Amino acid sequence: MIEIEKPNITLIEKNDDNTYGKIVVEPLERGYGTTLGNSLRRILLSSLPGAAVTSINIQGVLHEFSTIPGVRE
Repeated sequence: MIEIEKPNITLIEKNDDNTYGKIVVEPLERGYGTTLGNSLRRILLSSLPGAAVTSINIQGVLHEFSTIPGVRE
């Protein structure tokens, strides 16, 4: 059976309003740091609020390939 050492998670510092923290996770097996880092990055990026245009409706335009007078690509 493979022996994997369980890492220790230590909170080094944090601010009063809980918007910043420094955490140390060690020791990690070779390659686990990249795996944990990528997962954490994806979770944090998906949590960021934002806005984006997902669709528009222009009167007189029937489909995405219609020409619109006065509009150039």
